[in-house]
Amino acid sequence: MARPATSLPGRAIQRQKSDAQDYADKNGIAITASHKTVSDYVNNTANDKTKRKGLLDAWNLNNARWAIPEPSDFGSTNPYAYNNFSVYQNWTNTTSGVTFQTPFGTGNVSAYHNHGAPKLGSNKKDWDNVDVGDKYVHYVGALRSGGLSDQQIATALLAHNDSAFASMEEKRGAAMIFSTVYLAEEWRKQGAAKIYRAMLRAIAAGTRNFNHFLADYKFIPAAQSGREMVARFYDVFNSDTDVTDLSAHEQTYYNCLSPGPSDDWSSDDEMRTDTKKNLKTTNRLLAEKHTS
Repeated sequence: MARPATSLPGRAIQRQKSDAQDYADKNGIAITASHKTVSDYVNNTANDKTKRKGLLDAWNLNNARWAIPEPSDFGSTNPYAYNNFSVYQNWTNTTSGVTFQTPFGTGNVSAYHNHGAPKLGSNKKDWDNVDVGDKYVHYVGALRSGGLSDQQIATALLAHNDSAFASMEEKRGAAMIFSTVYLAEEWRKQGAAKIYRAMLRAIAAGTRNFNHFLADYKFIPAAQSGREMVARFYDVFNSDTDVTDLSAHEQTYYNCLSPGPSDDWSSDDEMRTDTKKNLKTTNRLLAEKHTS
């Protein structure tokens, strides 16, 4: 059942105003930060694009429900998003022998279809013979192996900043967590990558860490648990439930989501009707939108 709109708590709105005002003051943007003034500045293409992006990021950092959408002229900067990533778009239930590169390192990641979803791997010969296991806990261990803080790691992953990682072990860990989310988990249920990025933002902000990620990212224990997590977030996005219906930890992540269309959560209709894609409707469409 749809919930009535609620007002943004004072503490949250003050934080957004403070973050945006701080960015504006430091970058010579002559505004008093509010939803309207920030939106007007960001959507005015006559203003410097870098400053527009910076101000938008400052306002949206911990705010999803009252976030300001990204202007169309910014364009997608992520070639691995569901609507850009050719490996994801071309995947079928007979796909095998695929290799591709991620933003991290120069080694290949390999993939083939297995038990209803892409199965990812990488050959240590392509990664200076460094060993990294095939579970999320191994990827996180590899990412931490160079001594970077969790905040630094999350920031680098969000920015696709390969130069932040000095060793091949770190780079291989980054490549594997990245490709597992953007191909395997996103295949299991669209929205997986959007939630992953929100979790990275929470880690980058220092409010969560990668131990929390390992416990909280529900795709890790089971695909269906991940789909249920996506459904909970999608229900809030659609105002079928309220953000306060989420657990405290999931509220933190939801408030770090980027603004975006409903396609970020469920744009795979054509894949569901293509038998070669092998996406089953019955156990994927769990949001209230699909069941009511």
